[in-house]
Amino acid sequence: MLDEIKALEPQLKQIVYGCVEHVQATKAALYLSASHDLNDKTYEMVTGYQFNDPLRRTVKGNDDLVDRLVVKRNAFYVNGLGSDQRFSEMLFRQGTDRILAIPLFARGRLVGFLDMRDKAAKKPFDHPDLDAARKIADQVVDLLSARKLYGLAPIPLAAAEVAPQRVMTPSPMAPLVMPSAAPAAAAEQRSELSAAARKAIEGAREVMSRKQHATAASGKRLVTEEDLEAARLLLPAALAIPGALLAVLTATRNVAEAQTVVSSSTMTADANDALQKHIRGWLERANQPQMDVPMPRIVYPFGTNAEIVTAARIGALVSAPVIAHSVEGLVVLTVAFAQPPDVVGQRALRLLLRQIEQSVEGAGSSARDRWRIAEKLLEPDFQRYPDLVDHCREVSTLAQRFATAIELPVAQVESIRLAAFVHDVGLRLIDYDRLYRRLNLLPEELKAMSEHPIVGAAIVEPLLGNDIAQAVLRHHERVDGRGYPSHLSGNAIPLASRVIQICDAYIAMTSRRSYQAPFTAQDAHKRMLEGAGTQFDDALLQKFIRLLPELAP
Repeated sequence: MLDEIKALEPQLKQIVYGCVEHVQATKAALYLSASHDLNDKTYEMVTGYQFNDPLRRTVKGNDDLVDRLVVKRNAFYVNGLGSDQRFSEMLFRQGTDRILAIPLFARGRLVGFLDMRDKAAKKPFDHPDLDAARKIADQVVDLLSARKLYGLAPIPLAAAEVAPQRVMTPSPMAPLVMPSAAPAAAAEQRSELSAAARKAIEGAREVMSRKQHATAASGKRLVTEEDLEAARLLLPAALAIPGALLAVLTATRNVAEAQTVVSSSTMTADANDALQKHIRGWLERANQPQMDVPMPRIVYPFGTNAEIVTAARIGALVSAPVIAHSVEGLVVLTVAFAQPPDVVGQRALRLLLRQIEQSVEGAGSSARDRWRIAEKLLEPDFQRYPDLVDHCREVSTLAQRFATAIELPVAQVESIRLAAFVHDVGLRLIDYDRLYRRLNLLPEELKAMSEHPIVGAAIVEPLLGNDIAQAVLRHHERVDGRGYPSHLSGNAIPLASRVIQICDAYIAMTSRRSYQAPFTAQDAHKRMLEGAGTQFDDALLQKFIRLLPELAP
């Protein structure tokens, strides 16, 4: 912790206590940047109230919570483990199910944030809580400003005029550099972005900032028997985990058969009593509807010749939510073990959970339907951009071939193909027809163009799902952390985005439809290798270059 912050801890603690008084959070923590270095994306918990998670004393810039605050630049809340896939595991691990977070920005930089949990009386967080939280955040910023910390010294009212400068449109190999602000003296000389472009950007930010409030009416469908049947097919795999005695899928609403059990052998009534008691307690902690299942349907996939499963044999019960972004309605996976699972068992359990989530996600929509939706998003009837569509088709085809060549799972290949097809859909709403092929862009225009991953993600997320939206949102991140919009680095960038970025750069450099003279394949290889380990994932790029003769149409 910075010495200056340590000296302020009593005052900061008093401010943070306002989270209890005015927001009624039962736990609260204040995180601030660990240094004055603008490039340091580490945040430390400097004070808190009843917040005792040792694993989150320090968080990095690629943390899901930090990333969301950077991208949306606004406060948000999540009520319930099933409300937002990105935070369900974190909340579950910490024994909480509601979170309200608010960023502290200073001159465009995230200098810290407030993390509040579990409103008193198990009430959900609501919009008035956001207003109260913002006032608390303002108090923190005011205190830091008074001490001139994190560059928060008062800004002089008079500033020297700066002559307007043009910013060159970058090549696919160069990162976009965000101008901090357009020069005041050039305000009348620069061209203004269209009202439609501004509205699109702001609308996208608003949509992405309130996705945690989404319900079935905004794109989610209620969990169905078809969804559960797909998950039930995978349930017997839980019994292959060392020490597993039985596994259960529990749905809290809208299905005829709410619970299915697979058991390694005959299950006794007292074992079922222990199981149901555990599940009821879990649902209560998760603020979910209670269930009463006297004796559920039990399946014995391997027969009943093994040792009987009794309550005395159960040494550990583990539950976790099955999070499928397109489905409304909580499904819980519970596994009973003879003893607490070791590291290998825990990893196997997580893998099974992900497989079940994918099966539920894909049960209600076909690849053909998603592809038709994607085509309509990229090329609607009212306005067509042939160059944009052709570029996206070429990137999609190359990305699909590359993903297949490196032997990714079939479902992941399809997701990459789809995400690559819509990766630039956000450009449609940001003056694409006026700015495309322009060699020079003004700072404001360049900044607007850099918003297209956020706009694109907001467009595709309700219709194509979170996996596609995340791939679109991250396709301009760089492995060295100098990309945008969130400066993610390394493996924090989704694999789909890393694949798409490589294919996107290659097509942009070699295509005759590009805004620049096309490179030869050899020159493109050379340029891309210069970005290995900085712009591109080095291992992926080496595979791409090696496989390219087979990938070319």
